[in-house]
Amino acid sequence: MRHIFSTIFFSIGIGFLCQLSQEWVGSCYLNEFLKNNLINLLVALLAINTATLGIVLTKIRDLVDKHGNGAAFKTTRAHMLLSIKEQVVLIISAIIFITLSESYKLMNIVENFDLLIKSLIVGIFVYAMKLLYDVATSVLIIIDFEND
Repeated sequence: MRHIFSTIFFSIGIGFLCQLSQEWVGSCYLNEFLKNNLINLLVALLAINTATLGIVLTKIRDLVDKHGNGAAFKTTRAHMLLSIKEQVVLIISAIIFITLSESYKLMNIVENFDLLIKSLIVGIFVYAMKLLYDVATSVLIIIDFEND
């Protein structure tokens, strides 16, 4: 759980820095890109990660069949399931925050609402990239393990 919170804060921090950088250079490209494409990207990443995790689980099954000790991979399976849950939460969060980003009522009530909500949206994208990196790393670990 601590790892999830550190990833959340890291992602939001990067999102905030991206917003400051965009403001500094006078661009809104990233915000517009994510507003139009984030949900599609997240769904595609979920599909890719699910397929990749299926391949990883197949390799793990082969390793367990060859060498035994299936208990060694019990936490791996739990982390894979957590990854899928995180991605579903990211999709739901993206829908909520993109919807809120268009709320003129909230923009007038909450000071710096635009900066906050856009930082959160970019943070969701950063979090998804971190999950993609973790899945890719797990594939490399399995490949390296098999080569030993």
